Amino acid sequence: MFKLIVRSLILIIVVLGAVLLVKDDPGFVLIKYADFSVETSLAFAIVAMIVAMVVILFALRLLRGIWHLPDSMRQQSEKRRLTRSRKLLNQGLIDLAEGKFAQAENNLIRLVDSSESPLLHYLAAARAAQLQGKHDERDNYLKAAHEARPEAEIAIGVTQAELQLAHQQDEQALATLNHLRSIAPRHDYVVMLLARVYCELEDWQPLVDMLPEVRKKKLIPDYRLKKMEAQAYQGMLDAVAISGDVIALEKAWYKIPGSNRAEPGLLLHYIGLVNQLGVKLDSAENLIIKALEQGWDDRMIEVYGEYQASDVNAQLKQAEKWLTDYSQNENLLLALGRICMRARLWGKAQGYLEASIGIRAKPACCLALAELFGEHLKEQEKASKYYQMGLELSLKNG
Repeated sequence: MFKLIVRSLILIIVVLGAVLLVKDDPGFVLIKYADFSVETSLAFAIVAMIVAMVVILFALRLLRGIWHLPDSMRQQSEKRRLTRSRKLLNQGLIDLAEGKFAQAENNLIRLVDSSESPLLHYLAAARAAQLQGKHDERDNYLKAAHEARPEAEIAIGVTQAELQLAHQQDEQALATLNHLRSIAPRHDYVVMLLARVYCELEDWQPLVDMLPEVRKKKLIPDYRLKKMEAQAYQGMLDAVAISGDVIALEKAWYKIPGSNRAEPGLLLHYIGLVNQLGVKLDSAENLIIKALEQGWDDRMIEVYGEYQASDVNAQLKQAEKWLTDYSQNENLLLALGRICMRARLWGKAQGYLEASIGIRAKPACCLALAELFGEHLKEQEKASKYYQMGLELSLKNG
């Protein structure tokens, strides 16, 4: 409208200017063709020419509009479909967030062919289908997303892996993520998901290989990462221990990062595996001693009491050093009693075990005393007494 007003004003100014230019001398214009002739004033001729030019331009524009009318109508139709597709995408995402999964799926796939971002439609529709348990439709949407935007393979693959994990399709998720990692080996989210899959599948060695990268990049919260590391390293040690090769087990232990080896839970697991193999490994005993000197742990001293050291007298001497600071610790006294039994120091063993029960009676200590009286001191009445006490404590605590 504004342009029309401006153009009209310009036209009026031009006409008025032409009229003023010829008002003192109107002149004349003669147009003759064959027997036809027209004579008029110069002012009228100028006005007529200007009007004729305006009419011709208007006619040309009208003809141009008529010529392009089909294209214009098609563009308007596409624009309306695009606008509607955007509204359906927004509504579908809202429905998905609100838990209206069937409605979300329906809105997301309607007019998807008219959308400027079909990838978003298909990925969201795949999630909606997954949440309805429609896994075949989910896979079809993911396939359609790949066909629509093959260059978005990482985004599509990550979505596929997440949905497979949510459906507990761990093997399929592993295959998807390994493919993605071959394409983008440094993609942090792919690495994080891959670590999660290995943990779910209890495939410990590949997970162990990935853990330093996961920790360095802080891809998993620390409290969850510590739990995952403990599972992975324990699983790796278990797999090595199955072979019965204690040297291989020791090598596997020292491949674990030092910060993790310092964790009491992992160290206890390792010592337990060494004990199961029935071997005497001086390095394992030294690890227990070092750990206890760095920080007291009741579980650790209990394991030390059960550990079959190569030199039981040296083991007893070491344990008795801790009496200075922990003489009232029932777990230390139990450990000392067990070590004395292995050293065949029956009287000393009885003293430590009875002192342990005097502080706090535990089933394990009752069992050790029953064994001492029954098998070594030949006092069956006392042995029966402690067997019964241990049973009662076990039932009470259980």
